[in-house]
Amino acid sequence: MSMFELQGINTDFVDRRSRIGVTVVGRVGENDFERAQAEIRDVAAYVDYDDWLDALDGLQIGLSMAGVDATAVCVDLSAFLQWRDLTGASCDQSALDAFAALSLTMRGSRAPKALAVVSEFDFAMHPAEVAAFADGRDYRGWLRRRRETRASAVAAGRQVAELPIRLEGFREWRACVGQGACEAALDRYAQLLLEHLTSDPAG
Repeated sequence: MSMFELQGINTDFVDRRSRIGVTVVGRVGENDFERAQAEIRDVAAYVDYDDWLDALDGLQIGLSMAGVDATAVCVDLSAFLQWRDLTGASCDQSALDAFAALSLTMRGSRAPKALAVVSEFDFAMHPAEVAAFADGRDYRGWLRRRRETRASAVAAGRQVAELPIRLEGFREWRACVGQGACEAALDRYAQLLLEHLTSDPAG
């Protein structure tokens, strides 16, 4: 991962009702398969969509035989690729699984709190864009504040998902909705973007 390690995001999802851990296997719809073969290196090895699904089904069966509860989650390929570009994640099956697990978590009744992650370059280029940047004095100081915000949310029982954002997109969104340039607005933008990216492609 280039900008950050996907803290708290992996292929394990905890069903909040049953409290049972579930391993998530990501997949895309048949219409996206050809593009997925071009974009996701693990998918390129399969002859066709049915061949890939057979392999994923075999993986689920193998996990089940090993006592692991596994579920398949279909995600939108374009959303996965956007998320990959934002996070710097690798473009392979494991990243697809991680995104599917995040999507399943976000679709739950108690979605994680999103925290915006800003690159050091964006921080340096737009020091006046967010009032909170000035309070942090420098990038390290701001990251320290972000860690404190994360720790407070976790201590309050919230699950946290971090999402890198681009300040250009944030600035455009802020201008459209009339939001102020504060840290809470950054996180609100990250939350809305994450909800959009992880929405159910079928619904």
